[in-house]
Amino acid sequence: MKRKLFIGSSKEGMKIAEQVKEQVNATCGRWLEAETWSDGNVFALNNSALHSLVGASRTFDYGILIASEDDVIKSRGKRHVVPRDNVMFEMGMFLGSLGLTRAFLLVEENAKLPTDYNGVTVPYFQSKVPGSLDNAIGQIIKSIDSTQNTFNLRPAPSVALALGYFENFIQILAKRRQTQEIEFKLQILIPKNIKDIHAETKEYKRSHASEEISVFDDGQRPRVYKRINGEEEYWDIPTTLGTLSRLLDLILPSTEIGISKEKKEWIDHELRSFGGAIKYLVEDCSACKNRVEVVFLL
Repeated sequence: MKRKLFIGSSKEGMKIAEQVKEQVNATCGRWLEAETWSDGNVFALNNSALHSLVGASRTFDYGILIASEDDVIKSRGKRHVVPRDNVMFEMGMFLGSLGLTRAFLLVEENAKLPTDYNGVTVPYFQSKVPGSLDNAIGQIIKSIDSTQNTFNLRPAPSVALALGYFENFIQILAKRRQTQEIEFKLQILIPKNIKDIHAETKEYKRSHASEEISVFDDGQRPRVYKRINGEEEYWDIPTTLGTLSRLLDLILPSTEIGISKEKKEWIDHELRSFGGAIKYLVEDCSACKNRVEVVFLL
C-alpha cells in the first residue's frame, strides 16, 4: 500500500498542482501516490470543505500546498500579491497534523507570506523562468524522499500497536529461532477487513494448509501458523488489529449500515502506518532482517 500525498492549491494554481503531482509520481511513484484536491477523493458530497480537509489532514501522509500569486491586498499602506487565504489555512492544518518534515509550502516568488514564515526556508519559484518550478518541486521531493524509510510518530494507535506486536511476537520468534540456529521465513499478513480479524485468520488457515504451533513448543503463547510443507515457513495475521477496528468505531461512530468513505480512508491509513512501522522495526532487528516480510492482502 503506497503512502499518500495531498496537493492543495487555488483554482488559479491548479496547473502548478498538476505539474507537482506529475513530478512527484514520476520520482516517488514506487512508494508514494500524489493526489490533487480536484481528483475527487478529498471533498465528499454533503460534507463541508472544512470537514473534508480535517479528514485529509489525518489520512494523508504528506501535504504540499501551493502559495501562488492570486490576490492583491493593501497592508500598512502598501500593495502586495498574496496566496489565496484558504491555501494558507490548509497549510496550517497539514502542518499541525503532519509536522515540519511532511508538510511543505511551494511559493511563487512575489507572494507575500504571513510573518510566521520569517526566517523559514521555503522553496520559491518564478512562473515565467524556465526550469524554476521544476527546481523548486525537486527540492521538496528530495526532502520527501529522505523520509521514505521513516514514519510519523504522531498519536496514531497503529504505531503503538505495531511496536507491541513486534516486541511481544515477531522479535521473540526471531530470536528463538536464531538461538536454535534454525533458518525461517515469516510473513505478516495484513488484511483489508479488520472488522472480524479472527474470521479472516480462520479463512486464511483453511485455504492455506497450516498448523498453529507454540513458539517455545510448550503450548503457550506466543503462537504462530506454520505452513505444512516441511519448511520453516510461518505466517500470522495480527489479531491486535481488531483493537484498531474497535477504537475507530468509538472515534467515528457509524450512523448507517456499512463503512463510510472517511472511515475506510482512516483504516487504510492506519494499516499503512502499522505495516510501515513493522517494516522499520524488522529492518532494525538483526534476527528478523531478510527473514520477516509484511504482505498486504487484497
